Parts: sequence; structure tokens; C-alpha cells
Amino acid sequence: MDVFTKVEINDLTDDLKLIANACGIDTVRMLLRYCAGMSIYIPKIARLERFILRYIKENSEKSFKQIARELGVTEQFVKKLFRQMKKQ
Repeated sequence: MDVFTKVEINDLTDDLKLIANACGIDTVRMLLRYCAGMSIYIPKIARLERFILRYIKENSEKSFKQIARELGVTEQFVKKLFRQMKKQ
């Protein structure tokens, strides 16, 4: 018998309930099965610089202001990463 299949949303901590509501109870069950005891930090999208650089490249027709708004970061941050990208 797989005890993890018995875990229900009402059994979860508040943090795990957030994950269950966003990703589903099966995802939480997998996390409990494979990642129990692990501390996981989920960064804001602004910390994913490689993603933002790729997003800038793939959306070159958009303005810095529009890209910043879509990503929830400042226009200055987008410009800084763009300048770094051009140097490479």
C-alpha cells in the first residue's frame, strides 16, 4: 500500500496547501515522497537571469518597458541585463 495516496489536502500544512492549490495534490504527494525534509526556496522570476535574457532575445520586437511589465521587474533591470547580453 502506498501511504502517500492517502494524504488529503486537509492533512497538509498551510505551505503545502498553497502548492496543492497551485499544482495539485498529486504534486504535493510526489514532493512528500521524494523531497521530504528538504528546504526549497522558490525565487521570484527576477532571480532567473538566464530566463530573462532568453525572454529578451525571444521578444526583441517589444520595448524594455513592455518586457519589464510582463516579467514584473523594473525597466532598468531589463536594460542592465540587455547591456550585459550585448557584451557577451
